[in-house]
Amino acid sequence: MTFAAVTSAICACAFAALFLFTLARGQASREGRFILAASGATALWAVASTTGVARGAVASLETVQALIWLALLEWLLRPQAGDTAKRGARGLAVAVGAVACAAALANDVAHSGQSALVWSQIVARAGLSIAGLLLVENLYRNIEPKRMWNVVPLCIAIGGFFAYGLFLYSTALLTGHVNPVFAQARPAATCLLAPFLALTLARNRDWRIDHHISRGLVFHAFTLVVSGVFLLVVASLGAVLRGGTWGPAAQIVALFGSTLVLALVLSSGSIKARINYLVSRNFFSLRYDYRLEWMNFIDILSAPRDGAGLRQRVIHAVANIVDSPRGALWLVDEGVGFRPAAFFNMRLPAELIEPLTSTFVAGFRGGHWTQVLDGEANPAPWRADGQFWLAVPLVHSGRIIGFIALAHPRAPFDLNWESFDLLRAVGRQAASYICEESAAQQLADARRLEEYGKRFAFLGHDLKNIAGQLRLIAVNAQHHGDNPEFRADAFRTIEGSAARMSALLLQLNARTAAAADPHRAVPTDAARIIAEVANALAGAAVPIETRMAGSATLVTMPAEDLRSALTHVLSNAIEASPAGAIVSIAGTIENGRHVIAITDRGPGMDPEFVHRELFRPFRTTKASGSGIGAYQTRELVRAAGGELEVISQPGAGTTMRIVLPLAREGAVSSAA
Repeated sequence: MTFAAVTSAICACAFAALFLFTLARGQASREGRFILAASGATALWAVASTTGVARGAVASLETVQALIWLALLEWLLRPQAGDTAKRGARGLAVAVGAVACAAALANDVAHSGQSALVWSQIVARAGLSIAGLLLVENLYRNIEPKRMWNVVPLCIAIGGFFAYGLFLYSTALLTGHVNPVFAQARPAATCLLAPFLALTLARNRDWRIDHHISRGLVFHAFTLVVSGVFLLVVASLGAVLRGGTWGPAAQIVALFGSTLVLALVLSSGSIKARINYLVSRNFFSLRYDYRLEWMNFIDILSAPRDGAGLRQRVIHAVANIVDSPRGALWLVDEGVGFRPAAFFNMRLPAELIEPLTSTFVAGFRGGHWTQVLDGEANPAPWRADGQFWLAVPLVHSGRIIGFIALAHPRAPFDLNWESFDLLRAVGRQAASYICEESAAQQLADARRLEEYGKRFAFLGHDLKNIAGQLRLIAVNAQHHGDNPEFRADAFRTIEGSAARMSALLLQLNARTAAAADPHRAVPTDAARIIAEVANALAGAAVPIETRMAGSATLVTMPAEDLRSALTHVLSNAIEASPAGAIVSIAGTIENGRHVIAITDRGPGMDPEFVHRELFRPFRTTKASGSGIGAYQTRELVRAAGGELEVISQPGAGTTMRIVLPLAREGAVSSAA
């Protein structure tokens, strides 16, 4: 394979890629269509040169390229209204170009069967080159200074095309024929123009169409093209090594070694970062694909990996913006300073402190500035070793809650206004995530404290009930102290009260209560608990009547909770009933649920009091009451999946119904 064939193939691939890239962006602007047509014509010219078709076709395609470039220059040089000087210069250049194009096309048609260019074709092509250079020079000199950055790559590309043509055909005019070495090198020289055209498209927004081109697609296409060029170079080297007895083996070793090198290069994170930077900077007008960056940011924050906590994920998400491999999160410790709180691929001593009044913290300017740490004057010890490159403030509700210190990126990374704006935005978002997590933790702690306080209040109320039982024993002992049966019953009551107090104290511990949760579903024999509570309160002046119907008395409520609920309701019923009245306890089965109804003959309650006051904590009508009993009873019953119902009317007494789910068949009763 000759050098001309290899370079022609490379040139065809490069301009075909440019053609497809321009075509993929949808309906192009006028300038974009010119570049699209020129890229297609150049690709066809390179293919024709590679395949060795008729010389006339190659010459015609070369003329078509020149014609398209001249038309683009003519369009770009269109003068503004009233600009007579520019109009005249443009008219002269266009006239020269039109005459040269007509002459070249006429000569190509007339001499299409020739294997080499004749003198008239050489003259026409030299004229085309001169006309093209005149238009390029005219465009460069008359462009506005602020537009120079946009147009210079195009001037270099088109000027290079016509300059090489002028050099090629001017020497041919002197020697009478085209130098074959210069002709063979032309595809390679033309291939070098493709990057300048791509850069032109990237720098001119008004030549672009609002059609999204994936940066990933451009990255992989660019990598594929570079890999292909590398393999073509290796293939050319193999062609050189073909001779001799070692030739075939040397070719195989060269191909295998180049494949290994290519795999190593493409797997390198640093090289990938450099390619991404090159693509973003030169092929896109904006540095970041904000949609993609934001999706990556959210994905990292919302998807824990390897057990990483939210703070580690925040560092990772922010570091990903600037391709930093590691970093540290510092959070404010009120009254002290900023302390290291989390790390990503690194560690720092936990005792480090960045004072709130330090020059470094002031450098954030209230959270509006991201600080570059390189070259910092008099840095703190944790920044003096140069391992940190960037510090991003975390601002929430106008206050700096911390900052993220990032290490140097894998590849050189030039920070610009886009980088700082994006870092400021993600820093604020990350700060909101951290604050929400902190608020959630504080809420969970508050709920645990609330639960602990509730258990303590419940304990106090239960102890009050136990104290009432013991006080009743003390009062009755004055009249029945000599009765052996009374003494035996009193000792049983005291023993039971001591056991209940021990159990209640154990339940006060949050961990013990949490550990006991799995056993809350252990069935309880409701009939047995009712009998025990009724016997414990039987010494009052109000008699207690118990009626149990049905055999299914196992309910899904812990025995101690059921005992507390029944004790409270029954004690209130006894206190509300006049002397000699009967308090009844009835157990029934209704709709698959166990109902315990406690009825008294007291004064009753009006519906408004029941609805608004009865179950409010710390609200009581008793001089010595705590106001927690009714609330505690309802909460215990609800925790067991039941409900506490109140049926009462003023002057008609009150019925409290404890409705509990029945335990499933075959369940074993708790021993409590």
